[in-house]
Amino acid sequence: MRWVREHKRLISIMSVIILLLIGMIVSYLARGGSTPIGKIAGDGLTAIQGPVSGFGNEIASGISSIFAFNETKKENEELKRKISELNRKIVGLQLDNAELQELRDLKTALNYQGIAAEYEYVSADVTAIDDSDLFNIFTINAGTEEGVDVDSVVIDGDGLVGRVYTAGSHWAKVIAVIDENNSVSFRVFRDVSLLGVLSGDGSGKLNGYMLDSGAAVIEGDELITSGLGSYPAGIVIGKVTEVQWQNDQLIKAVSIDPIVNFNDIRKVVVVTANK
Repeated sequence: MRWVREHKRLISIMSVIILLLIGMIVSYLARGGSTPIGKIAGDGLTAIQGPVSGFGNEIASGISSIFAFNETKKENEELKRKISELNRKIVGLQLDNAELQELRDLKTALNYQGIAAEYEYVSADVTAIDDSDLFNIFTINAGTEEGVDVDSVVIDGDGLVGRVYTAGSHWAKVIAVIDENNSVSFRVFRDVSLLGVLSGDGSGKLNGYMLDSGAAVIEGDELITSGLGSYPAGIVIGKVTEVQWQNDQLIKAVSIDPIVNFNDIRKVVVVTANK
């Protein structure tokens, strides 16, 4: 009984088919519609053929819908594939544009700094950082074979990054300006007669002092490399965030925010001597 309940539609179809076959047999035996039995069989067949024909049309329509669905599904899958391919191309273009923008920023930085013609520039990617969340010391994929030497100056599109302290054939390690072991002589961009010295504090900031304790440096002043020492003149270092007079040392101390984002450095330019 359970099987019958679960297969009612199948049983109905089979019953209709059996009745149709019986009607055809009876009609044949009665030799068509010329006899009373033949007429009765013909009427019965007509009554049965209507629903059966309708049911057959429904089945045909359902089959057509299935084929149409499969075709639509294929079209959707092809469309999705094309959209995915376009998205990959868009991402590629975005990466190309980002790379181009980085190079444009570097070009702008170099033009702004006015670095003399006796220098050449080697582009490099950052490949590793040494035991720190900040880029105090990091490795680049350019070395002596590319013209990179010890003490070569490293910049990015914003300004001063640091200097090379060791180099191999195709790699070099850079010590950032924010490292406490790196000192830089600077000038105040607003008044280049104001000189000072700064170094990193080890936590991503810069501290320094003015050579002239009476120098009129103020918060917001932009600092650039002075040209004294190994750094070419005119490279942006950062901005003064605080000025303090220190009685114990009789100096005017300054705190500086570096212009470079040392949390995320990907591409740099090494300034090398034109040999």
